[in-house]
Amino acid sequence: MYRTCKLERLFPLSRLIFTLMLALLSFQLSAAQMPELYRVGVPVSSQSGGEERDKAMSRALSEVLVKVTGQRSTLNNAGIKQSLKKASALVQSFGYERRDTDAGQQLLLQVRFDEAAVNRLLRDNGLGIWDSNRPDTIVWLAIEKQGARQILRETVGSPLVNDLKRVMAARSLPLTFPLMDFEDSTTISEVDVWGLFSDKLGQASARYGSEAVLAGRLSEARGRFNGRIVLLFRNQRFDASVTDLSAEGLALAIADLTGNTLSRHYAVLSGGSSVNPVLEVDGITHTRDYAGVVNYLKGLTAVRDVTVIKVSGNKVELELVIDGTLSQLSDAIALGRNLRATGEDDINQTLKYRWLGN
Repeated sequence: MYRTCKLERLFPLSRLIFTLMLALLSFQLSAAQMPELYRVGVPVSSQSGGEERDKAMSRALSEVLVKVTGQRSTLNNAGIKQSLKKASALVQSFGYERRDTDAGQQLLLQVRFDEAAVNRLLRDNGLGIWDSNRPDTIVWLAIEKQGARQILRETVGSPLVNDLKRVMAARSLPLTFPLMDFEDSTTISEVDVWGLFSDKLGQASARYGSEAVLAGRLSEARGRFNGRIVLLFRNQRFDASVTDLSAEGLALAIADLTGNTLSRHYAVLSGGSSVNPVLEVDGITHTRDYAGVVNYLKGLTAVRDVTVIKVSGNKVELELVIDGTLSQLSDAIALGRNLRATGEDDINQTLKYRWLGN
């Protein structure tokens, strides 16, 4: 169903929205740690092994690979297709559990894949790896039903809200709904969202700190949706059409547009950097701070190695070997709450940060 939603065009945003996005980047961005990238549960009919379990393992690996890369197109890669046939070789552990659903109890095969093995598979096939610390997306959807329009709220019992939460969580994509309180209602209206006005959407989203803004104008009839969705990210706008989608289909389309767009920016490819950046970090007052900053940097997907160059007073200089680009490294650090940029030393080509702790 998601295939009916196609990326149609890319064009610059207005100067105002570009300025707003840069302003957001100068503050702490809203982001979330998604800890279960390599673990997934898939429905099965029994706990028997053999072919049924092998097929379930393949489905589980498919879901994990889409989560880690952010791209559903990952599954079209020839090397990935071959690996799905022997998914059990990448399994670290598995077990079964029963979960209550609206349709009754559902048996799930819970599978945890080996992180290093999965990442190696992706790198060997030229695919990017998206870190578990991911930017938040604020969603503004104006829905017209029976002649009345309203902005979607996080209302209990709404099928679309429930499907959006479930699908975005399955893709490890953080999502925020607007509060629609007094501040929101004085900043943006149903007319603004329906018009997909970039400046108004940017102004209303600034309070949430979300780097990506997802908006849509949608007509609903008999549980089917038609219209248009847009994603505002940095200085770009991505438009997609929605044609005769169910609530679940719309949620999948939103997840695809969001995941595809953000992962193209954040997912790190092996290699790609011709320089080894040097970071000068101050705020190092204890031995635990020294160990903390080194371990934090080593834990970033973009960082392959960390070498301490110099320790002086409350400062430490570190040389990094990175995958991807320098801007991806800077963006990954900006999403976290451990280091705060304090400037650059252009003469010595050093990036300066302050350690805020774990």
